[in-house]
Amino acid sequence: MNLIISSEADSASINLRDRLLEMSEWEENGTFDGRKMWNLTKNYGAFCKKGTQLITIAKLHIYAEEIDRDWEKQNGEKINNIVFLSRHKAASGRPSLTVHPIGNWGDAEYGGKKGEISGVAPEWMTGLLLKIKENRISGYDVCFEATHHGPLLETPTMFLEIGSSETEWEKHEPAKALIKSLLELESAKGINVIGIGGGHYTPRFTEAAFSHEVCFGHMVANYGVNVLTSELIEKAIKTSGAEGIYFHKKGMKKTDYRMWNEWAENNKIKVYNQSDYKKRDL
Repeated sequence: MNLIISSEADSASINLRDRLLEMSEWEENGTFDGRKMWNLTKNYGAFCKKGTQLITIAKLHIYAEEIDRDWEKQNGEKINNIVFLSRHKAASGRPSLTVHPIGNWGDAEYGGKKGEISGVAPEWMTGLLLKIKENRISGYDVCFEATHHGPLLETPTMFLEIGSSETEWEKHEPAKALIKSLLELESAKGINVIGIGGGHYTPRFTEAAFSHEVCFGHMVANYGVNVLTSELIEKAIKTSGAEGIYFHKKGMKKTDYRMWNEWAENNKIKVYNQSDYKKRDL
């Protein structure tokens, strides 16, 4: 069973939730956090199957620590995957449709815990990126973001976001594009990897996922590389079900690349090049 979560503290999240209720068939199914809970009554894509649950919470979602445990305790059912519906905010204000894993490589300024990362399902997250590209609307960037912010959860989780400014948060057209992508979501083909290096918007990893059969789990932007530890990389590989690492070599300091590439070699962790992946047939 998959769980979709919206937050009353986020206008984009409520916009996305309302489009989801409009574009698919749901029935009320009790309450959670004092608010209506919804049950999907028919199958859509491979992710949004009959029985998928939709809830709304009062607090901002990045602070919803252990909500997976709370929901499972109340409902007595195991959650397989979680999608948070969310706004995306960036100083550039550039219209964007993004998806990303969650966790903190360093300090936990926005939810979660310091040096702790949540579960992630690379095949679903990459599949969602591909669907967003397929359903994209003119004027909007489509990309992964690197792993950042809370909450900290054991369940594989991804944030689905509309941004990058308040202007986009309540628009119906981009929200519908994201919800259409979620409803049509299929698992992507490819080798599971973690990505290390480059900027927050992971241009190399996004491009690789579009062009080749590779599925990204946790991604570490350069600001996270500065605080990486062996234990964190091992945890990222484990929680991503990854077969190895894909470096954005040209997007990193040479010293960082050499250090972590050597670490991978010494620990018998495969380092992938793009030539290792099959071309993606879109």
